[in-house]
Amino acid sequence: VATMTSKRREDRTHHAETTGPAGPASPPASSRRRARLSRARLLYARPFSREWVTGYTWVVFGSLVMAAGYNLMIIPHDVVPGGLIGVAQLINQLTGLPIGLTAAAFNIPLVVYASRVMGPGFGIKTVVAIVVSAVGIDVLAQWRGIEPVIPDILVSTVFGGVLIGLGVAMIIRGKGNAGGTAVVAQLISRWTRTPPGRCMLYSDGLVVLGSMVVFQDLAAAPYAIIGIFTVSRSVDAVLNGLDATRALMIVSERHQEICEVILHGLGRTGTVLRGHGLFADDRERRVILTALSRRDTVLLQKRIRDLDPQAFCMVLNTAEVLGTGFRSWR
Repeated sequence: VATMTSKRREDRTHHAETTGPAGPASPPASSRRRARLSRARLLYARPFSREWVTGYTWVVFGSLVMAAGYNLMIIPHDVVPGGLIGVAQLINQLTGLPIGLTAAAFNIPLVVYASRVMGPGFGIKTVVAIVVSAVGIDVLAQWRGIEPVIPDILVSTVFGGVLIGLGVAMIIRGKGNAGGTAVVAQLISRWTRTPPGRCMLYSDGLVVLGSMVVFQDLAAAPYAIIGIFTVSRSVDAVLNGLDATRALMIVSERHQEICEVILHGLGRTGTVLRGHGLFADDRERRVILTALSRRDTVLLQKRIRDLDPQAFCMVLNTAEVLGTGFRSWR
């Protein structure tokens, strides 16, 4: 009896050690460390390999393009489209400190801390992007002054947003991060479980409100909002393409003829899936899954309408389609 009681006590002790008072224990530190290192390997290639050089080329050129967008189009008109560079613009207005240097002074410690929280794969290219963009902004300011290339503030804001968005997209393409409120949003999201997009909207909104106070110009706020929107849309357009691919799921009794249209009429391909309807007869149905350009989607929809007006067609927006006939995996 004593042996059985001792055994049960040992089992309870072992269960408490492995689960803890509030449920299963968190993964050990070694597992978390391996996960961070695995993420770092995904983000960074072997030094001086072709992928490594290509990645840093994207990051450096993207940072220079972003710096040009700020210095030539946005800063001369006192438009503050959010971000830590926007905070640096406000500090420059109040104290005269260089915008690029001030932005880097905020960004680099933030990225170093974020690297400790999110893993070692987060920071190196981000620091490169921050330093190059900061130097680019200040060197351009010293070289040509703060004079707008385009006098019209609306046109300048739109083109500046396009340039900044292009630069950010190039940095992301190189597996980097432009820093700024994107890093702040990721940290706040990690702590509060709030979606990163909402965190970024809040932080950029505070910067825009600050610009209205510092520059004492309520009319600058709409241009700042236009700039934020243009940057966002430009990043999406560069990364995903202007002619975004659509994914279509089609259920029709005349699925064979629709497949012929896709294969021979449009020169595309797809996959036929087996499914069951929710009706009482529960008959097996064929579901066509395919990915098409916007133009081909319109053509196929017209042809489906002619072949089978009772067909069901669901059109989905896709962020990216990789593989044969679309963007290469390389």
